[in-house]
Amino acid sequence: MPEPVTPLRTDHAFVLQLQESQGGPETCRAGRVEHLKSGEATRFGTTAELWDFVDRVLTAMTGRRKQEPRGDREDDS
Repeated sequence: MPEPVTPLRTDHAFVLQLQESQGGPETCRAGRVEHLKSGEATRFGTTAELWDFVDRVLTAMTGRRKQEPRGDREDDS
């Protein structure tokens, strides 16, 4: 029997809209992101900017910074 799925926290939910890229979906790194609970939104031009926004919003909500470094962050501008 499959294990029950734990519901995701709605305060950690974001909507991500990607801008069309001439190189196809695998090269798309620009768009808009919105945090559903707060309504805060921004445009981003790199994946680093996207993750910085997500980290900033979640840090503001929890009042603390994550301790583990994010290894998949590269400046891909």
